[in-house]
Amino acid sequence: MKITGNIVKHFIFEILMICGGLAAISLLHTNTMALTIVMILIGALMLKFWHKKLDILFFVTAAIIGPIGEIVSIQSGVWNYSIQHVLGIPLWLPLVWGFSFLMIKRVSNTLSRIEL
Repeated sequence: MKITGNIVKHFIFEILMICGGLAAISLLHTNTMALTIVMILIGALMLKFWHKKLDILFFVTAAIIGPIGEIVSIQSGVWNYSIQHVLGIPLWLPLVWGFSFLMIKRVSNTLSRIEL
């Protein structure tokens, strides 16, 4: 197994981004505007480092498709959010979907670079 310092550096940064996103959601979920602003900042930071067209496409696609699935589920009574702003979902939710998909892509790309 060959793991280079570059892979480790990327992996640690990606894990820190995930932890930052989870911490923001956990701590700020009751304050919609604060969480929305923090998620915008995290998204901007992510896109500063990962601004390839495919990264942006992943983020935007997930930010659109994920909430559509949530809205359909909410409208059919599967679940609901205690804080609702637009069509039954919190304002920050599309950003979380974009963040999540992009992080899955980035971590899987980093791990795929490990030579077994």
